[in-house]
Amino acid sequence: MIEVKNITKSFGERKVLDNISFCADKDNLTTIVGPNGMGKTTILNIICGLLLPDQGEVNFVDCDLKRDLFAVLSGDKNLYHKNTVEENIYFVAALRNIGKKQTRENIETMQKSFPLYSEVKHKLFEQLSFGQKRLMTIFAALVSEAQILTLDEPTEGLDLAHRKELTQLMLSLKKTKTIIVISHDSKFVSDISDRILFLNDGKIVQEKQRLTEEQFLEIYNKIYEQEDKNENHI
Repeated sequence: MIEVKNITKSFGERKVLDNISFCADKDNLTTIVGPNGMGKTTILNIICGLLLPDQGEVNFVDCDLKRDLFAVLSGDKNLYHKNTVEENIYFVAALRNIGKKQTRENIETMQKSFPLYSEVKHKLFEQLSFGQKRLMTIFAALVSEAQILTLDEPTEGLDLAHRKELTQLMLSLKKTKTIIVISHDSKFVSDISDRILFLNDGKIVQEKQRLTEEQFLEIYNKIYEQEDKNENHI
């Protein structure tokens, strides 16, 4: 479990996060939403240890930051572009002190949920489509035995097929992994989220459980004064 307790963070005179607190645990996927510039990525960076808060703390209960957490960043720069997918997988596993034999066994186990791997493992990472890069990054996280996943805009640039595949994957993984997601994709958020945190002016202004897409959009538009309720993406 991850405990985020009273996190405050400022950049210069601008307070980006103001006394943020929440917990994330297995089988309770947490999504953080809000317009750009609200501090969502800053929260993930603090959880991942990439930034230090001005006040507050992040506690990892029955897990370890360095051993168990894998961050899937926004964009397509999560793995090395000039290495093959297979090389990337073994490299990421080695960084976590997982030997080649165990890595092979993990690949065989996880490949049932990632049939794409056998198709692309000998390709350079840069040759993959955006959606393939996303899925193979998550595959690398699972092969390297990550217990905590943070994902920043995971459906960004995905076609419908890959987004559906990612949705099913999140629903399966959240049963055994602790997952925190940032997303603007209203359908994806409503499909996968057990808890949704609405961030505004550096504070969590609402927390909701398991919303339909229509309910999510209604709350989102009310908080952020958005008028177009017919868009699938905000």
